[in-house]
Amino acid sequence: MNSNRAGFFTVVTMAGFAASLMLGGCGSQAGRDPAATANGTVNDKAESTPRLAFAPASTAAPAAPGAREVPASVVGASSKKHADPALKTFTFPDGHISFAYPATWTVRTVLPAVGVPGVEVIVADGAGSDLLSLAHGFTAGCAGGPVSRRVLDEAAVPGMTAQDGTEPVFGFAAESYENGKGVAYVMGLTDPRSLEEGENVASWCNLVPTGNGGLSTRVLFDDPGFPNRGAARAWMATDQYAQLKALLVSLTYA
Repeated sequence: MNSNRAGFFTVVTMAGFAASLMLGGCGSQAGRDPAATANGTVNDKAESTPRLAFAPASTAAPAAPGAREVPASVVGASSKKHADPALKTFTFPDGHISFAYPATWTVRTVLPAVGVPGVEVIVADGAGSDLLSLAHGFTAGCAGGPVSRRVLDEAAVPGMTAQDGTEPVFGFAAESYENGKGVAYVMGLTDPRSLEEGENVASWCNLVPTGNGGLSTRVLFDDPGFPNRGAARAWMATDQYAQLKALLVSLTYA
């Protein structure tokens, strides 16, 4: 699947951080790689990164259109078969946010335009494919319309407690909109209210407040991310899903 993610800091510069959160939280969008537009970039490898968000469809073993969804119990059992990879730890430049990631993956830091606070981090797999965006050090809110939401997975994130005492959670969900333009898949850390299932619920907000600004986390899905929920559940049984989930759940704030 080809990546269609928007450049986080490009959106900040042009339309303000609040707008970028609204777009980033409500699914994937087309845009440029922030590494090509930001003022400064620190990479842990010299070569450019291809714009492929995820492994080929054969790796994720998507279900054929109309196929029966994989039961959650089967997905859970399959996930336990994955071997734990060797890990590295990345800490944001301000020293507050840290996470563990597979040693074969890479992390690059993207600095914003002059005068814009915060730092964005892009996580790529061993093949150089961008998988995840994390941005920290901002103050803004989320905005979005009502959606219909189906939660596919969720988990506690013990190292991230918000200032108001709320414990952010990891979530993976499918959201559909009233305009009938398909389904958006969202995955990252969120307030527990963004994992409320049902009709006409508030759309996903990927902003988690911290002691020195907001943290935004966003897995970089294609548009559409999957042909159906069966394909999304099949992806949940892969190493890639297990490793992304483990990374997000490992996030800590000190």
